Amino acid sequence: MKNVGWSRLLVVVAVVLGMVGVVVPGAVAAPVPISAASDPTAEEQEALRQVAGAIWTPDLAAGWNMNTDVADVLSTATGEILRCSEAFALVPRPPGFLPGIVYLVTYALRLRDYFLVVRDSRTYRACVVTAAANYRTAIELASMGI
Repeated sequence: MKNVGWSRLLVVVAVVLGMVGVVVPGAVAAPVPISAASDPTAEEQEALRQVAGAIWTPDLAAGWNMNTDVADVLSTATGEILRCSEAFALVPRPPGFLPGIVYLVTYALRLRDYFLVVRDSRTYRACVVTAAANYRTAIELASMGI
């Protein structure tokens, strides 16, 4: 496994903490996407694909139809990873937090970077691997419209 520097891990964790509502001094807010009510736009689909590729693999994500059902499954898997990571880090977060499509699209690159870093950390790897295994079938079915 690749050794990830603690400073990079801490920076990524600080960014993610900002995403779940913990105020991080000096953090910059990301722009909010225009709409998430209908099927994702091409740009939103690419953002979702980035997050999915970090959880599973870019090759798998490239073959999926990034529709609203896939976004819902991806949202649930992302929430599980963040809750799992939080449990390891013992960091408080807002109650009832479930990332939706707007959240996923807004923070796609940050989430991707976070998942790639925690996937290489022995402690946090379990969070990403477990979510990937638990939601693989659901995301495949959602991609097929089933």
